[in-house]
Amino acid sequence: KGLEGMSLHCNNGSDDVKCWNSRCVSGIENKPSFLTLGETCSKTCQQLSGCGKSLFVSSFGQPPSWQQVGTQLGQLCCSGIDTDVDDESSISSEEPGISELPEPGVLQPLHDSDLYVEIVKKTKSVPEYNEVAYPDYFGHIPPPFKEHLIDRPYGVQRTKIFQDIERLIHANDIIDKIVYDLDFLSSPIPEDAETLRFNSQFESGNLRKAIQVRKFEYDLILNSDINSNHHHQWFYFEVSGMRNAVPYRFNIINCEKSNSQFNYGMHPIMYSVQEAMLGRPQWIRTGIDTCYYKNHFSRSSIAAGGLKGKSYYTLTFTINFTHKDDVCYFAYHYPYTYSTLQMHIKKLEALHDPQQIYFRQDSICETLGGNPCPVLTITSVPEFRSWENLYQFRNRPYIFLTSRVHPGESNSSWVMKGTMEFLMGSSLAAQNLRDSYIFKIVPMLNPDGVINGSHRCSLSGEDLNRQWLTPNPELHPTIYHTKGLLQYLVSIQRSPLVFCDYHGHSRKKNVFMYGCSIKETVWQTDVSASSCDLQEDLGYRTLPKVLNQIAPAFCMSSCSFVVEKSKESTARVVVWREIGVTRSYTMESTYCGCDQGKYKGQQIGTRELEEMGAKFCIGLLRLKRLTSVECRLPHGLLDVENDLIDTRCNVTSPTTQVLDADEPRCLEEIDYSAESSDEQDIDLNETADFDTQYFDPSMQEEQPSDSDIPKRDFFL
Repeated sequence: KGLEGMSLHCNNGSDDVKCWNSRCVSGIENKPSFLTLGETCSKTCQQLSGCGKSLFVSSFGQPPSWQQVGTQLGQLCCSGIDTDVDDESSISSEEPGISELPEPGVLQPLHDSDLYVEIVKKTKSVPEYNEVAYPDYFGHIPPPFKEHLIDRPYGVQRTKIFQDIERLIHANDIIDKIVYDLDFLSSPIPEDAETLRFNSQFESGNLRKAIQVRKFEYDLILNSDINSNHHHQWFYFEVSGMRNAVPYRFNIINCEKSNSQFNYGMHPIMYSVQEAMLGRPQWIRTGIDTCYYKNHFSRSSIAAGGLKGKSYYTLTFTINFTHKDDVCYFAYHYPYTYSTLQMHIKKLEALHDPQQIYFRQDSICETLGGNPCPVLTITSVPEFRSWENLYQFRNRPYIFLTSRVHPGESNSSWVMKGTMEFLMGSSLAAQNLRDSYIFKIVPMLNPDGVINGSHRCSLSGEDLNRQWLTPNPELHPTIYHTKGLLQYLVSIQRSPLVFCDYHGHSRKKNVFMYGCSIKETVWQTDVSASSCDLQEDLGYRTLPKVLNQIAPAFCMSSCSFVVEKSKESTARVVVWREIGVTRSYTMESTYCGCDQGKYKGQQIGTRELEEMGAKFCIGLLRLKRLTSVECRLPHGLLDVENDLIDTRCNVTSPTTQVLDADEPRCLEEIDYSAESSDEQDIDLNETADFDTQYFDPSMQEEQPSDSDIPKRDFFL
């Protein structure tokens, strides 16, 4: 029956335990013995003696297929794989695609399974999770192949709807068996060989109920956000007990948005544990006949935000599993848990050179769930203690970055990972960036939502990106204290040069930005531009234009700089209005893929998202070259700006309902070339040599010796 989930504690109180290579199995037949992490292995195995480290423990039996894999890979401990064991029954190395699992840190320098487990034990969740998902433990390596956008087959949506209608016509053919239910976990569900097993009781997991409809078809119901009755979109769950080469259909039947990129080439992602143990630990896009459509289930007026007659929508996809009795995980997008973030921060801190890089981690506050919210400070240590160096150090502009205010937008965390890795890198470009700026980063504004598998809200049941105007220190502590830090920078006359909040977008392709402009807001409102003597610094466009030149996934034509009344409480607008940051942005990354540029026709993956984070840093380097002074919002325009935001915008649709997107739809009709006569066009190509000198190893300057760098701590 294959491996099940991993537990943080041992439920087996008996000493009657046998060990088979990578697995410990209860000697009592069919008695579950959860996969243990953190306990010391002292049992005797058939071929291996006790290693003194943590072991994976299988929950059920000893299937021959897993015994083979275990024999090949040797003892599987939390610290990796012992492959020194020779056995004639090992899987042949000549079999295509079969390889040993690489040692931790070889392909994933920021991943440490032991460290991850220790962090998970300290992470606080509402359900008090005691299991670890395999993908989070093994880590993820981007696949070496391209994953293309797949056109939906003609007529597949109609076919799926007809199959749903047949349930009502031939009701006697429907099994209608609940096989997983979070509401009744204490009541054991009988198992049989024909039924899949489900689980979502791990960090960031979300699946409330699974119902077997037909022999190979399952309806799935998602959890709403905690203390909320809506926001059903993020999913992350485990499936096991499958046959191979059999089409299984999965229907998530309580989605809320009226349309989805699943209709336009996007696919869910899957992680196979058997593939991971064969050397391919990776999330891949998967599924056939993927589509999204309205179903016959109606939402209550409470769940629909007071509106009646709203329907749910179905996301359906079909999977042919490669391996029998595998353990597979499905997710809406590439998971990035709170514990993963903490692990990455600790690894970055351990790997950096403190004589060259100033790196400091603090907790800006504690969340409602009792988890610390990290804030990072990154810059370079002055090379010498001369007055000029210290003066430059004290007067470096601030760059303020935030991410993951919406838990389901895990793509924003992958972009932030790319940014953090680049900033902590050893390249001359990274060094120059650290010499030029002080970075303040809050990489996860909503840790509780991420931990508990929510899509949009915090534990208070509120969208934290609608609380920036008047955040409550008790209900919205991360927003309250992040805004307080920004206000402190203003009070000491160190307002950030750039503020950027990383997000994910479920309705559009590519990566793009939302900014703030009075002039472009005037164009889209009833206010007559002739009645307003507008003098606006157009520097807010510089960074998006630069990114459009250097980042393959970025699309300038999708950007918008209109400020709407419904967005006045978001981070982007509040930082622009109250803090006075002209370059205040929301950067949106698609869940789906790209329809332009180098990645046209491809689904986006973690490699492209991390690359976007690094390209953002390169954009800041070019911004330094193109701008010598920090631009502020002129005080004389504040009254005009307030009037504009209060004015009804012709092109906007109401976004106060709970189901609308965080940001407005892109205003494609805006012609960004219309201002060419008013704006001095920036020759971005002239900075090509500037970038080349930082990436060409032959042009890199000799690094200063350790003795030349002061070993003192600085308060930033």
